[in-house]
Amino acid sequence: MNPIPRQLLQLYAGDHKGNRERHATWLELFFDLVFVVAIAELAHLLHDHLDWGGIASFAILFIPVWWLWIDFSYYADQFNVEQGFYRLIMLGIMFGMIVLALTLSEALQVEGSAQFASVYTALRLVIVGLYFQAWRLVPQSRELTKRYTLSFSVALLLWLVSIVLPPPIRFLLWGIALLIEIMTGPITYATIRSVPQQVSHMDERFGLFVIIVLGEAIIAVATGVADLQWRWYEVLTAIAGFIAAVSLWWMYFERADDSVIHSALRGDRRALMRSYVYGYSHVFLFMGIVAIGVGIQAAIEAAAAAEGLSPALSVILGGGVALYLLSLTAVQWATPRSLSRRIIVLRGIAAIACAGLAGLGTFLTPFLMVGLLALILIGLSRIECLRSK
Repeated sequence: MNPIPRQLLQLYAGDHKGNRERHATWLELFFDLVFVVAIAELAHLLHDHLDWGGIASFAILFIPVWWLWIDFSYYADQFNVEQGFYRLIMLGIMFGMIVLALTLSEALQVEGSAQFASVYTALRLVIVGLYFQAWRLVPQSRELTKRYTLSFSVALLLWLVSIVLPPPIRFLLWGIALLIEIMTGPITYATIRSVPQQVSHMDERFGLFVIIVLGEAIIAVATGVADLQWRWYEVLTAIAGFIAAVSLWWMYFERADDSVIHSALRGDRRALMRSYVYGYSHVFLFMGIVAIGVGIQAAIEAAAAAEGLSPALSVILGGGVALYLLSLTAVQWATPRSLSRRIIVLRGIAAIACAGLAGLGTFLTPFLMVGLLALILIGLSRIECLRSK
């Protein structure tokens, strides 16, 4: 006699057979809203600290926030659970993410880092519990969920210990824990005997998160415009910034592929590893988009104040576009359609040009800097559209 209620087993196993069409649920869309808060907090952190320390803090904190989104999103992708107590758990996670977002501004300070680690540890405990429950209830995924449960438990212990240890040891433990968590997926899928079947919609989830970070970029442009005195160079800087944001959207979604993860799970080990290049490159793409949005806002504000660009702001702008182009190339190279060598070379040259502008930004006006970056993005979009015909 099976002690596990059949309804509960179905809740975790989901309906992955004979159903290729699968899309984000209303709960998943609602869940993403709390990450809007977290991304906004990271953007504000960068905007309020337009210096090298601010850039480093933004990059360091972006990774654990992104990883939480990946973990909970992929768990829902694996097990397709959306009802009953799981829904309550997801709502609880959303509340926890809001609390975590409020700790981000002080997360790298002595006292604030303990608060950040405490909330983060609580959220990690939830994901460990979910995988343990899946190990109990879904026999066909037991090898996979066992690996995830054990690895995430080791990382959880490091997060827990970090709360009581002082910096910099605390931060070192964070890095080790994150490395264990991030490497668990590729190592597990590369070494397990059989990959459990699932109908994946993670490609759509990545696209939705791109919309979230692009939304933050658009908000940044709007915020920069709010206090304009509508002088020509202010207006042109804002227009160039908006065109740049539109170009980011265009380049990503012109080649969007909703079958990458689904196909990889049914392919060979090489396809699986390419899917990890595809998935993990998105963190740099997200980071680049947010940095570009913050940089455009700060450039509009500098134009309004008749000021030049600081070295750090130049790097945020030019470096943000270069990071976006390189990560976008990695994402699209790893898809089944891949990219032609010409486009890869062209984007590499454009990324180098943007990096060069980052170094020369202090000699350029805000309008000229944003305008040149927008021209590079528009030019790339146009050339790639012509080559795809």
